Amino acid sequence: MKWNQPGRPVIFQHIFMSNPVTRGPWPVHTSIGLPATRQEPLTLPPQQEKAKHRGRSFHSWIKWLFLLLLLLTGVAGYLYYVYPLRPFRDPLGLPFRLSGNFGELRSNHFHMGLDVRTNGQENLPVYAVADGYVSRIVIEQYGLGKAVFVTHPTGYTTVYAHLNRFYDDLEATVEAQQLAIQKREQDMRFDPARFPVRRGQLIARSGNTGASEAPHLHFEVRDTKTGNNLNPLLYGFDMADDKPPVLKGLYWYNRQYSTYRAAANSITIEGEDGEYHAARKVIKVRSPFISLGIRAEDKSNDNRFLFGIYQTELRLDDRPVYQAGLDSFSYTDSRYINACVDYGKWVRSGIYIQHLSVLPGNHLPAVKGAGVLDLSDGQVHKISIHLRDVRHNTTTFESLVQYSGAQEALSRVPPGAHTLVPGRESAVKGDQCKVVFSKDAFYDTVAFVLKEQTNSGMNKASALVSLHHGAVPVHDHYTVSLKALPFVTGRLQQRVVMQLNNGKRKYVAKGTWKDNWLTASFDMLGTVQLLIDTIPPAVQPVGWESGQSFAANNILLQLLCKDEAAGIAGFRAELDGEWMLYDSKGDDFTVPVPADCKPGKHLLKVTITDVAGNSRKQVFSFVKD
Repeated sequence: MKWNQPGRPVIFQHIFMSNPVTRGPWPVHTSIGLPATRQEPLTLPPQQEKAKHRGRSFHSWIKWLFLLLLLLTGVAGYLYYVYPLRPFRDPLGLPFRLSGNFGELRSNHFHMGLDVRTNGQENLPVYAVADGYVSRIVIEQYGLGKAVFVTHPTGYTTVYAHLNRFYDDLEATVEAQQLAIQKREQDMRFDPARFPVRRGQLIARSGNTGASEAPHLHFEVRDTKTGNNLNPLLYGFDMADDKPPVLKGLYWYNRQYSTYRAAANSITIEGEDGEYHAARKVIKVRSPFISLGIRAEDKSNDNRFLFGIYQTELRLDDRPVYQAGLDSFSYTDSRYINACVDYGKWVRSGIYIQHLSVLPGNHLPAVKGAGVLDLSDGQVHKISIHLRDVRHNTTTFESLVQYSGAQEALSRVPPGAHTLVPGRESAVKGDQCKVVFSKDAFYDTVAFVLKEQTNSGMNKASALVSLHHGAVPVHDHYTVSLKALPFVTGRLQQRVVMQLNNGKRKYVAKGTWKDNWLTASFDMLGTVQLLIDTIPPAVQPVGWESGQSFAANNILLQLLCKDEAAGIAGFRAELDGEWMLYDSKGDDFTVPVPADCKPGKHLLKVTITDVAGNSRKQVFSFVKD
């Protein structure tokens, strides 16, 4: 909003200037054909002058009242759509304590909700935080596990995940669908009249399903219209927190080059209790253009867990150059975390350094400003960093920085490297390998190196190819094609998989064949090769053995499935010829025997399949007393 007169914005001037009386003592002729001429001020009798003044006051009062009503309407509309009219209640009946907050840095994603502690217990009652209706349920082996979605009339949808089971009516409906189509994984939608719920109503029991590593409740708030995840701590949850974020480390990067070539340079810092500074009076850097990175964590009063930072701001000479806020994310954008941190540092050491700059290929809406500091004038400049948590506790770092005139020595670009840049599709080819990346694949320039090596071993079906290295992130899936060795033909091709090893974990894909080339898709770099897998997976009972007798009604038959090469792709269980519903956690599968199962001997037939297509069928028996 521009101000043309002291104390009066343009919008207000426009309203007042629309009345000729307020234009001053020099009105303009409006008769057709008459030029504008200057007139002498009009002198009115005192009684008429008072009446005119009252008219002016009345019209002015009406206009100000109109503006006030317009403002209040706008604020009310904003609050209605941005915050619920009534704060949400807590989803558990326990004191509200967290083990993870919104936007916290995780592997390949921002944390999209709150992890609410259940004190290590499962099957605690989970309650609807507000009136609404069950609009969706999801059951998946990883990810959310068992989850229920409740849509509210205020424009929000809340998500409750890692559950063991839903409330009785909903559980019965879901189970009937699973049995009807003989499939455990589900994604079901419901209309508003099917499962209405009230604030505080029991909707589920907590658990440890999906990608959960310990019992807890994962809770999300989403914008129903856009699907974006919102920060739940802005919606009325009571959590004591008067502790400011902790600044644990500060680093500078040489931004004359890609961040994948220039390493982090540590800056020694001092301070505590929300106030920090550099150990030296002036930070001397060996580059005229730099960016900064921080290691920082937040902690609430009664919690040992460390959380991510809610808001971050960087200023150069009191001018904002970078800002980030954790108010809203979409699942689609969550992978941009790999552009917001020093990914290579995290891969090599497990340490998260958060960039206070925006890499060229980072399109996350939550970050603003390039964050690259121009120090090329050689002068001393002031830098300040402000970190805030959701309760407005603030941590500040202030110091001076100067380009020393010296240049940082960097490692040389390997000969034969391919320069891949953000925003441009690219392809790299070798004799045994072809790789194709989308324009969104990289966040910064990569001097990409492809290396092909001879591969030996009985189950090896291609060369061993290094796709640069796993310390550079890829935003989306790319395709890689490998040429099979000459003996891999016919039916043998159907037992070949492509394996990628990023140094920490191995991933396997079935892929598609064209001639003697197999093409698959991955979303990270590493070494790739083709493997022959003709060995079916194995299955064994855990905590029981075939032929065992059970006296109890709640019989749970746990099975561990393993596949050394390709990994488990499918599981099926039949009890006396009938398909059985099961639970799973990784490669552990649990088959609950129905309570109405009759006494006597029963047969459990299990069929497991690996990614390569190998299957194993095995029959176990048990006796119910």
